[in-house]
Amino acid sequence: MAFRIDQDSELEDIKETLFNSAIKGKWEDVVDLYRRQPRAHKAKMVVSGETALHMAVSAGKDDVVEQLVELISEPKVEALSIGNDRGNTPLHLAASMGNAHMCRYISAIDTRLVAARNREKETPLFLAALHGHTDAFLWLREKCSSNEPYEYCRRGDGKTILHCAIAGEYFDLAILIIDLYEDLVNYVDDKGLTPLHVLASKPTAFRSGTHLHFIERLIYECKSPSITQTTQLNDSEKIANTYYLVAPRTLSVQACIAWPEKQKLE
Repeated sequence: MAFRIDQDSELEDIKETLFNSAIKGKWEDVVDLYRRQPRAHKAKMVVSGETALHMAVSAGKDDVVEQLVELISEPKVEALSIGNDRGNTPLHLAASMGNAHMCRYISAIDTRLVAARNREKETPLFLAALHGHTDAFLWLREKCSSNEPYEYCRRGDGKTILHCAIAGEYFDLAILIIDLYEDLVNYVDDKGLTPLHVLASKPTAFRSGTHLHFIERLIYECKSPSITQTTQLNDSEKIANTYYLVAPRTLSVQACIAWPEKQKLE
């Protein structure tokens, strides 16, 4: 019993020293403690549930992150899989920040890390798309299993990376996602909404100021040169145009016309 108490006391001392050093930006001390005390590798803050590695990632300390990962005891994936109170691993945080360098370094340790999900059931790939970070998104995509590529693209509420890219108005990324994951155009979330519904709910994204003007043209004038000449379209109109080319018309395009008006009535 006394030995257990001594161990617990030692761990608490490690935590206090570790996190005080991290908060004060004394990263040399953090690295030194990681080197001397293997128990520091999995030590978590009581308040946030974060490890020192989480904190180094959030602080954007690329060199410190590399040193800490290098010092973590094998199997490294155990410490790298630790989630904070929101379930985010260090790789989740790196993806959210769009730090492609950290994403490369951490995911290279073990590709299973790219499949980790937080409490919202979001993968690191999902968070990169959610925050519009194309470089990090593309790198993480390369690490995703080719057998089930779409498994990384959806979270617990049914929303996909395409829903979120459009909602965040990251239109270049949305077009890229449609190109890479064509089937996502017809995925619906828990409310029954497709990504095009999200686009249709943003009338100011279209030059005309109304979703009906452009989307009706997609349905009734799809052979018009003005539609096929995408160089004349703005980013959101390019998404709608691309969507029309890959999505079944009856499932998505016509439905999205009625949806915003229905929402006004409800």
